[in-house]
Amino acid sequence: MIKIIIATPKGELINEDVDSIVVDGDNGQLGILTNRLPVITKISNGYIKINSSSVRFASIVNGVIDFQDNVAMVISQDAAISNSYEEAKEIIRKRNEEINKANKQKNVDFVEAEKELFKNIKESKAGHID
Repeated sequence: MIKIIIATPKGELINEDVDSIVVDGDNGQLGILTNRLPVITKISNGYIKINSSSVRFASIVNGVIDFQDNVAMVISQDAAISNSYEEAKEIIRKRNEEINKANKQKNVDFVEAEKELFKNIKESKAGHID
């Protein structure tokens, strides 16, 4: 058996014993069975297929998996459990849209703050020597 633990900033999503897992990471798919050699791989936007009494999928956004001593520890920015590959891919797509939208808003906020800073510096004549 393999123990899989998936943790996000919101807390632990899963912590249970499973038969095997398949990781869809940045370097392709990787099957992990009991007593496999240790491995670490990045999962930017992928999934982990969890094989036990039923098959489930964990959608992973910006994560890493560390497997050693039959423990698969996944740490990610965001994760969700689903019952199908299609559902897992849709969750990843939606999460990426949300992240991109938030990042765009942060960029707009930064540009506005930068404009205001330049305006205030100019008006205060900071660094101006008479």
